[in-house]
Amino acid sequence: MRKKLILLIINLLLYCLLFPFPVFADGFKLGFVEADVVLDKEAKAQVSYTVQWSCQNADFHGFYFEGFSEEPVFDYKSAYAVDNNGARYPLDIKKISSRKYDIVLGKGQAFHNGLITYYFRYAANLEDSGNLTQTDSKFGRLAVLNWVPVQWNDAMGHQTLTVHYPVTLESEKVFPGDLERINFLTEKYVDERYLIDYSTVKNADQENIFTVKFYRQNLPVRYHFQIQTYLDSRYFNLKTIASVLPVKEEGVTKAKEKFILNRLFPGSVIAQLPLDIAEVILFAVFLVLLFGVFPLFIMTRKHLSMLVAQDGISKIRWSGEEWIPPKVQVGSFRQKGKACKNLSSLEAGVLLDIPLSKLVSLMLQNMQRKNMVRIKTAEPLNVEAILITVKSNDPYENILYDAIRQDGSIDMDPLYGMFHEIAKGLEQKTWGADLEATKEYYRSRLEQMMNEKQDSDESYYWGAYHHHYYHRGYYHFNNYYDNNDSLSKHFAAGSPQLNDSFSNFRNSPVCYEGPFMQNVCHDACHSACHSACHSACHSACHGACHSACVSSGH
Repeated sequence: MRKKLILLIINLLLYCLLFPFPVFADGFKLGFVEADVVLDKEAKAQVSYTVQWSCQNADFHGFYFEGFSEEPVFDYKSAYAVDNNGARYPLDIKKISSRKYDIVLGKGQAFHNGLITYYFRYAANLEDSGNLTQTDSKFGRLAVLNWVPVQWNDAMGHQTLTVHYPVTLESEKVFPGDLERINFLTEKYVDERYLIDYSTVKNADQENIFTVKFYRQNLPVRYHFQIQTYLDSRYFNLKTIASVLPVKEEGVTKAKEKFILNRLFPGSVIAQLPLDIAEVILFAVFLVLLFGVFPLFIMTRKHLSMLVAQDGISKIRWSGEEWIPPKVQVGSFRQKGKACKNLSSLEAGVLLDIPLSKLVSLMLQNMQRKNMVRIKTAEPLNVEAILITVKSNDPYENILYDAIRQDGSIDMDPLYGMFHEIAKGLEQKTWGADLEATKEYYRSRLEQMMNEKQDSDESYYWGAYHHHYYHRGYYHFNNYYDNNDSLSKHFAAGSPQLNDSFSNFRNSPVCYEGPFMQNVCHDACHSACHSACHSACHSACHGACHSACVSSGH
């Protein structure tokens, strides 16, 4: 018996030595990347990135951002980072070269432990860069979007790409008939690689904007998150078309194609080589001359090379009769009837469409209940931040705490950012769930949640939600709701968008378009045409297999 026990212990020790348990060593790690692209009819795009890192006992400042094909015009003022404690950091974005930027925490700051999320955005013209153009098919003339977010030198948990097309739909839901009517198509490799969700987002005019999300988990190092979609060209005012032959149509020019091999091998590794038709021809000529030095060898290969060339030319003709357009495949990752049951009270409030002004007033009064702040007056609002050694266990309340100015007013920019943070947390948790089923789950449990943990943050917020829906409640915290109506009116008066639910706020001019689109898109359109062609032609051969295909770093 003793011998068996000794052998068992030895085997366990050997197993632990040979197969150690994985641990997150000191350093930093990329968590996820989310890109959001808003297109308009003129092929102008607002591209937003959300990048999250995890750190452990490390001085983390930022990362390199490179490898994009478009000419970016960054919105420097709106770039910021937020850690898991709610602390907000400005970002410094410095141009290192024409295709490389350094994005770091402002004022030389460093982050050491926990999670930190970077937010930044830029404007670009995707027609000038060749990412958005027209093509002819048996469905008629289509607009083709061939775009990829930058690659990263790190593996990550998941990546999301959301594209808002300039198409308005009558219904908030997208049906297969809608996709057929607008001629929305995808390449086969797109449907095979990604989970795809079709939905709508309301713009400033309350129109339903056609939106498509592409999602993939557990991405390896330098993953090429390429998409290629098609849409009826009537939704854009494009002036270019993809063609290997001269274009004779008036008012239409030949599109720039930096990745001509994508015609033959869409979505493949070879398709990532930045070569246009002229460079492919020059490369082919070089090979012919090289093989010409060896007459015996070229005699045996000449006939085969001619056959391959003829086959390649027939495939390159997109407008030829043999080209088969991709077919529509509708996919979704949400499970009907599945409810997400791990939302925080504030995340649930956003999902239940509690007016944002009421949520802010509830947060302030709850912070007063916990002696974090003192509300001196409600009209006009005057709030005093009480010096505390330990902040709230709720990161959203910490963001609101930091937004209090010395004069007692509230800075609205961090407030808008706070609702973005709540929405991000909500979206991560409800990714695979049915939103309507989740809403119904929390509506049916309002009273239970209110009474479950008395004298707690959860009980406080759920009591307010119960009162909002049924005009009764406030069982345990009646004294802390006295200024609720006055505070709500104050925030709604300062920013009318806060008097609505988050689903409408996120698409208001403050959140969806903003002054950024009005100021910088024009500059991007004007400068991209001049510099994109020059820099692409100059560096395509030199960096074909290196910097142009590889992006990001530390």
